[in-house]
Amino acid sequence: MIIKTLNREESQVAMKEWILNFPALPKIEEDYLKIREDLQEFYKNVKEECNTNNKRDYYIDSHFGILLYDYLWRQSGFSLRVAANDDFWRYLSIKVIPDIIAERWGKENESHYWSRSTRIWLRSIWWYVHLSWQGDMTSTTHLLESPCFSTDSILNLEERSGRKGTFINVYRYIMYYYSHIPKEIIEEFNKKINGREEDLFRIIMKLNTAKVMVVDPALYLGGEREYVRSLFTDAGVRV
Repeated sequence: MIIKTLNREESQVAMKEWILNFPALPKIEEDYLKIREDLQEFYKNVKEECNTNNKRDYYIDSHFGILLYDYLWRQSGFSLRVAANDDFWRYLSIKVIPDIIAERWGKENESHYWSRSTRIWLRSIWWYVHLSWQGDMTSTTHLLESPCFSTDSILNLEERSGRKGTFINVYRYIMYYYSHIPKEIIEEFNKKINGREEDLFRIIMKLNTAKVMVVDPALYLGGEREYVRSLFTDAGVRV
């Protein structure tokens, strides 16, 4: 796969062109045509497997996300550097599978195609899986299927990198520990803070954002795992 990109200006023009020609899809080269067909098939299968209206959007985001994650790692030329390039996700969103983004978000929702980096849908769900990765597809899928997670979890994980960057293992431990907290404890905690637009997961992420400014998780006594446990302790929950 030859990595292709669209900058912000090119994205704006390309999206207007696609909307003008809707529902026809943009013309692309043969290797990306194969990617389009594969991803369309993945999305179709995920929708068919989603047999409940409860958290339907999250089911689609997480399950299509993990298929996208695995698929792109199998493409030659793809790397973590590419995944960090918003212009790659813009190209994929507008040129390759704009029909899928349109079905999930509507065809004129620019933020989920190109205009807001943290809201570009394909980028968001790929990084959600990467920051939740538990070593293999089966373990990660099982974690993401935990009933404690929702579309809000994706936003909270994605949008709190902090000024010192993203400590990937810290995020993975947060996801791991949070998924193992009994539902009753999470519900009880959330009731205690009723009336505030927060929940336990958001509070943990905010604590981490603040704490990494003064503490290097890798140098914490016990390492990153114990650092994450301390976040839950500070919030009043034992893990």
